[in-house]
Amino acid sequence: MKQQTRELALCGVFCALAAALLWMSGILPLATYGWPILASFTLLPVREECRRVYAWSCFAASAVLGLLLCANKEAALVFCFLGYYPLLKPQLDGILPRALRFPAKLLLCIAAMGTMYALILFVFQLPAVVQEFSETAPWLLWATAATGLLLFFVYDLAVGRLTLIYRSRRIRRR
Repeated sequence: MKQQTRELALCGVFCALAAALLWMSGILPLATYGWPILASFTLLPVREECRRVYAWSCFAASAVLGLLLCANKEAALVFCFLGYYPLLKPQLDGILPRALRFPAKLLLCIAAMGTMYALILFVFQLPAVVQEFSETAPWLLWATAATGLLLFFVYDLAVGRLTLIYRSRRIRRR
């Protein structure tokens, strides 16, 4: 019972922190991708300290709170579609033929971001994003997509390094 209470409290604190970071994207909208990435980093301690179901519940609660409270809906949707990556990374890193890891991660990123922007443009029709996309040259949209893929792989490296740092500090504490 004590362990379950500790896990629930930890998930609640990090869920609130993720929601607060997503909320910040409405105040400083220049970092549409930065705030969701920082919010997803809050899942690292949850993944390491709690059971899998609690970690996924923490992500789901953070995503719902982000959608409800965040003024920048694009940032909230980025978190919904890629914020779970720290929870999924160990499985992707466990793919045995190492040559398949990169394509699997690339496919995940393309599918998630493609689905997200398809929903934004054709289902939700967020006016600011639709107007921005209609006024932007196609080559610039492709360059932005390529930069987003590059950012995803920097994010992948950061998640891996932060996991190693967290684990080494946790071992040192014990």
